[in-house]
Amino acid sequence: MKRIKLNQKINLTQKSFLSPKSRLFVKFINLNLSEINEIIEKELTENPCIEEGVGENSVELENFDNLTARQHEIGTNEFNENIVEDKSANLFDYLLMQLNLLDTNEDDKKSLYAIIRLLDDDGFLKYKNHEIADVIKEQASVEIDNIKIEELILKAQRIFDPPGIFTRSVKESLILQLELSNNQDLPIYSKIINNHLENLADKKFNIIAKDMHIKPAIVKNCLNIVSELEPKPARVFIKINNQEFDSEPEAYIYQTDKELVVQVNKNFKSIRISPYYQKMMGQANKIDSEVMNYVKSKIDDGKTLMKTILERNAIYNKVLKVIVDIQHDYIIKGDRFLKPLTLSDVASIVGSHESTVSRITSNKFVSTPRGLINLRSFFSNKIDSQDETSSVAVKDMIDELVRTEDKKNPCSDEELKKILEKKGINISRRTIAKYRNILKIPSSFKRRNK
Repeated sequence: MKRIKLNQKINLTQKSFLSPKSRLFVKFINLNLSEINEIIEKELTENPCIEEGVGENSVELENFDNLTARQHEIGTNEFNENIVEDKSANLFDYLLMQLNLLDTNEDDKKSLYAIIRLLDDDGFLKYKNHEIADVIKEQASVEIDNIKIEELILKAQRIFDPPGIFTRSVKESLILQLELSNNQDLPIYSKIINNHLENLADKKFNIIAKDMHIKPAIVKNCLNIVSELEPKPARVFIKINNQEFDSEPEAYIYQTDKELVVQVNKNFKSIRISPYYQKMMGQANKIDSEVMNYVKSKIDDGKTLMKTILERNAIYNKVLKVIVDIQHDYIIKGDRFLKPLTLSDVASIVGSHESTVSRITSNKFVSTPRGLINLRSFFSNKIDSQDETSSVAVKDMIDELVRTEDKKNPCSDEELKKILEKKGINISRRTIAKYRNILKIPSSFKRRNK
């Protein structure tokens, strides 16, 4: 009988296991303030060895109830609101950003701010001028007459984006958009919109042509142009003006002189180890060992929770300060000044892993002089340019070039490419087309007014 040789081969592999403390830390950097408060509340209920309060062994947490008052004391912008900077998400934020960058006097800014607050979900202003005057007087303490209000509204209609904003009806919105595009057929198209908008929508070309004594072809051309406009200027925005966010901002960024100050929000409950159970631990010889082991375990759990909260605050503070230092101009001035920045860039600076920075910045917001900004908005890929311009800044440039172009001879993607090259930005025509589609800008052929 042959002997069967059994060769035992042992493969040694190194596996990395997270300790319970590390797992808790990873969990906490993912959570927002509301979720952390829920965990603290749960721990206060289930762990008899911790209690709410401030003391030598507790987590020191600052309450930000009076933040607005402190911001006024250091001279920050009084128009700050907890809003999201995302053109696709919140109209109010988008208009507020433009208002803060508007070069005008303080009374006009206050008045326009009040007017913006009066816009309905479609972007229309449904109040009469004397009603608006009463609101401005009450909310902004500015005396203003009906004529001045009308001047401000007309000014806002022409300088604020999206086109058609601050109008009072669908008809007025469409006519304003035609006017802003320098449409050469504005007089006849305006009459069609004012008198036959429903017939135009139903394609009753002959009825309109007969009533207005014009050719049906003109009516058809009018429909082709109008169909590319947005009758309700705010419809592209997610209507969240009256919704509350799930959590408070992770930090408050406010301006003092030319500097930006970062204050991490620690507005969750303070906890400490109960003095009663701490004293009990000093009497081990008098208490049953099983009880002592239970108490010690719960005290350790409480200390781990407090330490994890403090470590979370520390890493958030480091990451946010790096981001704010790099994106200072973007926070103050807007998209055009966003610098290229990646998660790995920040991770290397703070000496952390990229996944940690990713967790910190995922679905989190910070309050800034321009409103509440999604932390992911601070990151952007680099475009090949002389000054390392970000993709967000390039999109903003393309948007401005299109808005200010000759509507009778709009720029093609190739022409936009050449204009950007003169500014030191090297970008392919295909990328320009991609950005244009993201911005919902039609091709030059569709933008041309004949």
